[in-house]
Amino acid sequence: AGDEKAGGGGRSGQSLAERSARAGPSKMAAVPLQAPSRNAERVPEAAHLACDVVIDAFGHDSGLVAKFLLRRGNRTLRELVRDTGLKPSRCQQVLLVLIQQNCVAPLRGETRDSDTLYHIHVDNILHRLRYPRFLLHTRECMGETHEALLEGLLEHGRLRARALFERAESSRGADEKETNAAKAFQELVEGRFVERVPVGFGELHAGQSADEDEDLMDREDREDDRSDGSPPPSRSASAAKRRRRSSGGGRDVSARLEASGGGFGEEDDLWRVNADEFNRRFRHVACAALVREKVDDAAGHLLLAMLELSRAHEAKVNEERSTPVSEAEIVRKVLAENADFGVDRAKSTLEKMANDTSELISCVGDAHGGPNYCVNMRRIIDLIRMKEIEAVVRERFGGPACRIFRLLIMKRNLEQKQIAEMAMIPVKDTRELLYKLLKAEYVQIQEVARTSDHAPSRTFYLWRVDLLRVVEHVGRELYRATSNLRARLIHELSQERETLQLLERAQDTSTVPLTTGQRQNLARMRTVATSLESSLLRLDELVCFFAVW
Repeated sequence: AGDEKAGGGGRSGQSLAERSARAGPSKMAAVPLQAPSRNAERVPEAAHLACDVVIDAFGHDSGLVAKFLLRRGNRTLRELVRDTGLKPSRCQQVLLVLIQQNCVAPLRGETRDSDTLYHIHVDNILHRLRYPRFLLHTRECMGETHEALLEGLLEHGRLRARALFERAESSRGADEKETNAAKAFQELVEGRFVERVPVGFGELHAGQSADEDEDLMDREDREDDRSDGSPPPSRSASAAKRRRRSSGGGRDVSARLEASGGGFGEEDDLWRVNADEFNRRFRHVACAALVREKVDDAAGHLLLAMLELSRAHEAKVNEERSTPVSEAEIVRKVLAENADFGVDRAKSTLEKMANDTSELISCVGDAHGGPNYCVNMRRIIDLIRMKEIEAVVRERFGGPACRIFRLLIMKRNLEQKQIAEMAMIPVKDTRELLYKLLKAEYVQIQEVARTSDHAPSRTFYLWRVDLLRVVEHVGRELYRATSNLRARLIHELSQERETLQLLERAQDTSTVPLTTGQRQNLARMRTVATSLESSLLRLDELVCFFAVW
């Protein structure tokens, strides 16, 4: 702090920060935020959370296998048996469960004769925390039958359509439910809520290490797991070759899983939940909510209609822009949903959003149906991130710290004295807040020496905000907070485990003999669990903003 005071004190002449900011303040709307890496395996906090989720869902042995796959990369069955100390049969069972639940995928090795490698998908594991939102969205948008079908897929990981229909029929207890289930399943497929499971193995290309992150394999998985749920070209021929190659090696778990699945015809296809489609729809809803907040309800309604029209053309969850949509299509879509909206109102709202300085939508040219508009989804997500980051800074460090944070975003590089003057905060308080923000990794300091001896009196100390680093830091904090909340929830439930087991075994919970203390503890536990679960859902929404979208 003393060096900073000496370097940022009253020196004569124009400072480096003043010269660098001579062009004037940069608007907040012009600050771009790059998309964070969606490879969750590279984030230690995400990997730790994924291990906790696997242990909670499938047991200690599954968590042990997941831990070594995350720590040491792709491994063969023989290597997993050696690393984990499990028996080969038990390790096979664990891998079968994890493959069935879409947590692990088999990869073909570098050569045809090499053993099968197993790759863990952290994103798929973390999607399990979002299952309640998947079910709630399905019930609100489609119905209870669709929710029951989706619940079956979420519970079993992957199933055939016939097994899904039988499960729905047995749970409903009506003969005509199978026809309704078939129709509901077809609607889920058409809405891309479910997709076919790719047949066979992923590829491990030559020169690619089994221990490093498989970025190329992730891209191939996304190409195979196409969002429309249709099988890749010539799937039956490639699957036949894969079955012939894997039939000789009886020790591979993936070959056993494939052999136990029966045929690979249209009726024998395995289906799973398409989590990317849910993430895409949640992203669209979040974008519309921000536009509704910044502009008005009509603008949010129009933006959601634009995203629904262009949704089928999105190849990735985190697309930067939507496909251009003509003004006529947007107006027809809005009028079909709400006839009282009005053509003039729709056109004026589109022009208002296109001319907004926040760059929510862009006009990309004229066509026969009038101007074409596209949604700048990356820009909207950036605005949401900035809003959430400022809320975190204000909550943790107070309003003056948030004012300093905003000032550094607008001015880029500033010295301590300049920050104090522009933010109208005493120099002593400014110094304390800056170092608190620096310790929490929300701001950075850069030393610019005018001489080779780096004397503080002849050195500029510039403060700035690296938004990309802040976004990644907040994402890691969110993963860490999610792990802590889940640990607390598990601890609270374990305190009343005996009472909960007693209630589960009883058919009529009102007749269970409980003491006054047990009833009070149970009521407290339910209150705490409800609060923790709602906090987990909120944290999951924030994780989407900072680590998924």
